[in-house]
Amino acid sequence: MIELNLTHREKSIVVVTAAVTFVAGYWAGLWAVPPQALDVPVDVSYRAGEQVYHAAYRPVPDHLPVLSVALPLLSFGYALRDQLVEDSADSVEVPADD
Repeated sequence: MIELNLTHREKSIVVVTAAVTFVAGYWAGLWAVPPQALDVPVDVSYRAGEQVYHAAYRPVPDHLPVLSVALPLLSFGYALRDQLVEDSADSVEVPADD
């Protein structure tokens, strides 16, 4: 089993990166769905002689805007809280293998 000894700074970086990546991926996944798969009206336009479908609007789950603001704020709060905590004596920095 691999044992990781992370400092508080490293833990904060992991938490903030994971939160921002999750929110960005959630939005990207929503926008990656083609308009034909959504149960919404579509606008049809012609580009270079071919029909192109655009969703009239993108339905967004009610919790997504709240999650998009709350999750990064919580992770930044965690990161700032950890800046005030001293590294514990039992955490050891391991040199990188070159």
